[in-house]
Amino acid sequence: MKFKGTVTHLSQKGLGVVKNSENNLSYFVYGAWPGDIGEFEVTNKILNNKKFAYAKLTQLVQPSAHRQQPACPYVSLQETSCTGCPWMIADYTSQLEQKKNRFLYAMKRVGFEDQQFSIESILPSEQVYGYRNRCQVKTDGIALGFISENSHNIAPIQDCIVLNDSCRKLLKDILDQLPNPAWQGSIDLQKNRHFIEFDDDMQPNKLIVNQKRPFKQGNTLQNLHMRNWLQNKLAAHTTLGKVIELFCGSGNFTEIIAKSTCTSIIAYEYEEHAIQALQQKRLPKVTALFSNLFKSFIWKELQKAVMDADTLILDPPRCGLKTHHSFFTAFSSLKTIYYISCNPESFARDAWFFKQNGWIINEIQLIDLFPHTPHIEILAEFRKN
Repeated sequence: MKFKGTVTHLSQKGLGVVKNSENNLSYFVYGAWPGDIGEFEVTNKILNNKKFAYAKLTQLVQPSAHRQQPACPYVSLQETSCTGCPWMIADYTSQLEQKKNRFLYAMKRVGFEDQQFSIESILPSEQVYGYRNRCQVKTDGIALGFISENSHNIAPIQDCIVLNDSCRKLLKDILDQLPNPAWQGSIDLQKNRHFIEFDDDMQPNKLIVNQKRPFKQGNTLQNLHMRNWLQNKLAAHTTLGKVIELFCGSGNFTEIIAKSTCTSIIAYEYEEHAIQALQQKRLPKVTALFSNLFKSFIWKELQKAVMDADTLILDPPRCGLKTHHSFFTAFSSLKTIYYISCNPESFARDAWFFKQNGWIINEIQLIDLFPHTPHIEILAEFRKN
């Protein structure tokens, strides 16, 4: 079925939303931007709520005033195209506006009202190309690229303009190894592909197929801003007692906390290789411990160690805090929480939980780590009401 319509806004996942006046259904559309007028073709069955379905843009009748020609040749509406930077179709100012809208929608959806928090301007990325310091590509031994959201197959590439110079060189070194019989076939026979992770901390001879690299924030300059934000926040405290850090990784923020006036730090992480890397840094005042932070009764187990802490710093993965049970019973002496999040939905859920337990949002700073994507980083300070 085909229909004409105007894209009114973006979904939480960054897809265009267009309503079909003939059946009163709204459709999610890849490669569309608010203000686009076009012809669309339905591609999927109606979703469970019977209000939404998926469609594809078949003809752009009138482009949005914010639409631009993508700088990358691999961005297109073809099923074989790369979908790693879906917002490259729009100017950067418009991208930032939509990222803020995404955050606001997530907050209002859980129950927050505008007056319950304020947002400073989004901190834009100093580089909109050549910023990314890490990458994961997929290969079947013949082609190499990213998985296309349109087809779920490998979208072959020969370059990637959002990678920094070091990573682009590593990508070229990998491409030069194709075709590679050793990369054909897979333990996952259905997908028949391997993954290769690399970052600007490694040399070409250190590449290992199907092995994850230690996590690091993907935009070096923006990560410096994040670290500076936390450093300034901690410096504003005349006295800092015991600090608990959850999801510390290999110490990106632990290094900043260790420079503060706090008396001690207990840093918890659920990935063993990350906590081992942090332990090797031998930071002053830091006790780095492995813990399954997603375990149902984890906060009861940690209560004795964390109950006298006055500051909590957490930087969880996209899922946020999976368990709230006994959280504030364990953290009974907290005065301040610094929450660093990469997902508006899980942040909003956890922020609402904090609010229900007497905490207010003192400050929110949004930071754009990944231009041309729906991703937005959130830095938040909570204080006890």
